[in-house]
This record gives sequence, C-alpha cells and structure tokens, in this order.
Amino acid sequence: MSRRGASIVLSVLVLMSLAACIRLLPLQWSTLPYNIDGLSELRVTEDILLSGHLDFPTSSSHSQGYVADMPLLGVLTAFICSSLGLDPVPSSQLVVALLGAVTVSIVFLLSLQLWPNRRTALVSATVLALVGSFAFSTGCVWKESLGFLLLAVMLLAYHKRSLLPYRLLMTLTLPLLVFTHHHTTVVSFVILTFAVSLDLARALRKDDITAVNHLDIVTVVSCWALAALYYSSISLPYLDYLSPGTDLYLYIAVAALLILVAVTLSSRDRPVTRLPIELVVPAVGLVILAANYVHPLFSGMPSPGVMLLVPAAAYLLLTVPAWTGSTLVLSRQGPQKDLVLAMLLGPLSLMLFGFVRGTDPTSHLIIYRTFDFLMPAFAILIGLGFAYMVKGRVRLGMAAAASLVVILASTLPIAYQSQELFGVENQTYWYEYDAVEWFSEHDVSSYTSDQRLGETGWRLFDIEYARGLPYDLREGIALNSSSFFVIEESWATDGAQEFPFGTVVLSDETLSAFVEEASVLYVGGSAGDQLTLLMTRG
Repeated sequence: MSRRGASIVLSVLVLMSLAACIRLLPLQWSTLPYNIDGLSELRVTEDILLSGHLDFPTSSSHSQGYVADMPLLGVLTAFICSSLGLDPVPSSQLVVALLGAVTVSIVFLLSLQLWPNRRTALVSATVLALVGSFAFSTGCVWKESLGFLLLAVMLLAYHKRSLLPYRLLMTLTLPLLVFTHHHTTVVSFVILTFAVSLDLARALRKDDITAVNHLDIVTVVSCWALAALYYSSISLPYLDYLSPGTDLYLYIAVAALLILVAVTLSSRDRPVTRLPIELVVPAVGLVILAANYVHPLFSGMPSPGVMLLVPAAAYLLLTVPAWTGSTLVLSRQGPQKDLVLAMLLGPLSLMLFGFVRGTDPTSHLIIYRTFDFLMPAFAILIGLGFAYMVKGRVRLGMAAAASLVVILASTLPIAYQSQELFGVENQTYWYEYDAVEWFSEHDVSSYTSDQRLGETGWRLFDIEYARGLPYDLREGIALNSSSFFVIEESWATDGAQEFPFGTVVLSDETLSAFVEEASVLYVGGSAGDQLTLLMTRG
C-alpha cells in the first residue's frame, strides 16, 4: 500500500472512532435506543429475530404505522445482532453509532473525490463527526440514520457513475432508500434530480449528450415512480403534502425555480458578485430563529429554549469558512461544482417550499427534518474554506483547528440537551423499560400518561395509551374511575412531555394529591425520577 493509501486508511479509522464516540454519548444515561422512534425499530428487530421473517403480527404497535413497511434498519440490526450473538435491546445504539461513523467516513471519501486535498476532506468529515444536529440525525436509533448512510453512498457513487461498478452501486442504493425512510427518500431523490438536471444542462451547453445522460434520466424517472407506487400502495400519510391533490405542483414550481438558479450558477466561472451574498442564507436563518423565539411562527409549535442561542452562534461562526469555500466553488465550472450545488439547493427547495405552503405543523416538520440534509454540502464548503484560509500557515492552522473543534463541540447540546432546548426528552431509561415490562406482564392493557411515557409502553409492549394526563391534572379535570394512570416525579421539575406542544410542569402538591386519591400499584426508579402506576378508585 502506498503512503497516500495508508494515510487515507488511517484518517478513515480516526474519523470513524471520533464519530462513533460522539454518537455513543447517550450510553452515559442508558443503553436503550436514543430517541423514542428507536423503540419501534427495536421491536421490529426483536420480531425479525424471533420469527425470521417480515410477517409482523397485526396487533403489534409498529404494524399499525409505517415502521413495518420500511423495515430495512430493523433487518440490518437483526442481522448484525444475530451474527454477533448480541441482545438488540442494549445493542441497537451501538449498531446505529457505527452506521453514523461510516456515514462520516464516506463523506470524507466523497470530499477527496471532489477535491483531492486531504486537509479539506479531514475538516469536512470532522465537522460532520462533531456538529450537534448531524450527530443527532446519524446517531439515533431511527431510519434516518441508515438513510443518511445510503445518501452518502449514492453521492459517492454518483460522482463516478460513468464507471460500471459505481453505476451498479448507485442503482442498488436508490431503491433501498425507498424501504428505509420516506423523508430521506424524498430529499435524496430531490438531490439526485438536481444533480442530473445540472449535468444535463452542462451537456446541452457543450452539445455533448451521452449515454450516461440518458441513463441518468431513466434512473431519476424510475426512482420517483418506484417511490410513488410503493408509498401509495401502503397509504403512507406522511407524504400527503406531496400528492397531486394537495401541494405537489407548488413544490414542482419552487423546485423548478431553484433548478434554474442552479443552472445559472453552474454556467458561471466566477461568483455572481463580490458582495457576500452567500451570507444571506445564514442571515435569514438567524432572523427566522430570533422571530420564532419571540413569537412562534408555526401554529401549535412552542418556541425553543434560550439555550439554543449558544449552538446557533456556533453555526453562524461556521459560515465564515463556509463563505470562503462557497466563493471557491462558485469560481469554477465542472461536475464537482454541480454536485455541491445539488446537495445545497435540493434540500433548500424543500425548506423554501415548507415556508411557502404555510406555517402549519406540517411545514415545521418539513423544514426541521430537512435542515440536516444540508450538512454534508455545508461541511464540504467549510473544509474548502478552512484549507484555503490556513494554507501555508502552520501555526495559524493549528490554532484554527483547535478553535474549530471547540466551536463544533458547542453545538452538541442540540443532540444531547434536547430537553432544555426543545422540551423533548429523547432518552428512554431502564427503570422506564422495567416499568412498562411489568405492566405488560401484569395485564395492564392500557393507561393514560403524557406523550412520552404513553408511547414508551405502546412501542415496546403494545400497551394502549392515552395522552393528556398532565393537562387534566393541572386543570383539575375529573379522571375516569377504575382506570390506570402513569406519572413521573420529574414532572414537577423537567415537566411532562406532550410533543410537539411543549412540556407541562406540575407542582409537587398536584402530584401528591393525585397519588393520595388513587391506589398505587407500582413504583420504580430512584428518588427524583420515580415512575408510579396508579389506579383511580371507583
């Protein structure tokens, strides 16, 4: 192996170790899946291991949603756990952390493909390894973690698709996305559509349409057709906003406009202007963030916590090298530039569409779930800008690298302090798992609690639930007699979780009065975090 090859292998191993360690931070709280959606993925994995097939029981919680219709993460996790003899309950987080680390390393290789500068690639991958929102998206036990890996593989293969092995790799990856995660599929196919459109426009300018362009068109049409047919067949409700009867044509109009912008930028070999117009996007983002904090823009969505200002400031600092990197990209022509433009403007088209269609909860979902799909391109721009800014300046480069790591680390609260920032507790604790397991074993078929504890029992053990108990207790509304209710002591400090509507903090007196008026059947957890199952007296 050449020195360069050995250096690349070593870089990949170091980056994977760093990315995996960051994504394993939730293990300090619990080895259970990080993110409540991961509980359904865990159930799918357990069912696959138990039965050996994908014919899930119709009574299971995951079969009544879309989780069982896109089981690729469960299949992969089951395969790994079965091969290594692992219990999926404490091992799922380990598997997904590894997937996230692999994603970071693939983007490192992609950056090397686009611009063969190891410093650029190292910085780009380090950004993705450490930045908080991307650590969350590629480190939680949910479908998007695997989806990001497949997206990275698609981008890596797309750049060299004229070679048969890469074309086959891309062709295999694209249909897998359809059975992984619906939103990842849409964003990935949008990026692919933008990339193919830019390549076709460049070929038309040169009057050099090749078989590769024709095959690209067939690939794009086939992918969208497969996704539309499959998601229609399973009646997936989460993509209703892209149906012909709702907002599909509005999105096509927005996307067409941004494709025209992308084609215009692609044909230039210099920045549009010497003015820092690249800063418009983060400036607009900052204004929206500030406005949403003062007065929530999306109906029914509470404003984020004030702690969000710290990672938000870090993201704004990262725009400095990204701005330099974007100037370098815009100053050239070629497939590298077109792919980066597609990676940026594709997700932006969905985010802009979200704002145009109205500020309802669906638009909020589209925008915040799409944000992290900008991060691979953003990271590549940061890597380019950083390498250019410190080129030939060793001491400056070392100081800048240390500063960059600190800035990136300051964004990690987005991943691991979501309770303080967004009012959402992502971690499920073992005492909660033990409690709902006990409920299942002792014929508790349904109970009422907050959204998080209700879904914990539902996703893990198919226990029916109702949410809204915190509101009823706060307002003094009479509860059904001879019914089961679950409360946590932390509702008096951190608050009960009723996502997406925020948290409800109850007083100690309210919780104590409720306990005194009901029969206590189960108590678990330590002082301050006790979970209690009660039955109201008839």
